[in-house]
Amino acid sequence: MKVSIILINYNSSALLRQCLRSVYEQTKEISFEIIVVDNASSDNSRQIVRSEFPGVQLIGSTENLGFSRGNNRGTSMAKGTYLLFLNTDTILFENSVKVLADFLDKHPKVGAVGPKILFDDRCFQLSSGRLPNLFREFADKIVHALVRKWRKVMCPFLERWHNATKAVGWLTGACLLVRQKAFLQVNGFDENLFMYFEDKDLCKRINASGWQIMYYPVTSIIHLLAGSSGSVDKQRINGLYRTSQLYYYHKHLGRLQSAIVRLYLRATGNL
Repeated sequence: MKVSIILINYNSSALLRQCLRSVYEQTKEISFEIIVVDNASSDNSRQIVRSEFPGVQLIGSTENLGFSRGNNRGTSMAKGTYLLFLNTDTILFENSVKVLADFLDKHPKVGAVGPKILFDDRCFQLSSGRLPNLFREFADKIVHALVRKWRKVMCPFLERWHNATKAVGWLTGACLLVRQKAFLQVNGFDENLFMYFEDKDLCKRINASGWQIMYYPVTSIIHLLAGSSGSVDKQRINGLYRTSQLYYYHKHLGRLQSAIVRLYLRATGNL
């Protein structure tokens, strides 16, 4: 088995169906399996997988495991040489799985690779970058604010800036192909991170273990940004994000930067 494709689902049956259809339609000339970890959904997600996609391995959890625990649960069943972590709110429109796997085949020092990611209107979406620190935190905040305000201007500019294969600090977990050997070497996702920053933490640890993290814009996928978090209220999402953010800072950046971020979040009413 070349690639194990792992999806975490929580009450997003329509997106899950769309994503799975795109995987089966677009993935050619490569052996793969699909593992869906359902985090105690209350919709008809499990029925859809069983009836419409009988070849998918379905892991039904009795509780919401979050992304890190859910993905680790999925990888425990995986047989692939490579592990593709894929969000349910993504759509494949070309043979991206094979393109990414071929890249890892040709570059044995690369531990993880990610494609170019687009919005549904094919506008460029940021999906890689340098690892977080205090400076990057504020710089990224400015960039994202500009994208929200002047999307049609900023997205083409950012796409030109991110149009070459390059080593990066992190790749988004929306579509992240990881060498299973590298994943096991760092003991997988940190399960203290329920949601958010789990991809940055994983990439940092893989890189620290001697592997390269590569952005590969030769192939693209669509990311709708409307996945499992869409079924959770915004206050809950913000709380999860800030909890993960503070955990990441404490784990990787020390007490000083952690304290400054905490003070900033309190001062701005985000904590």
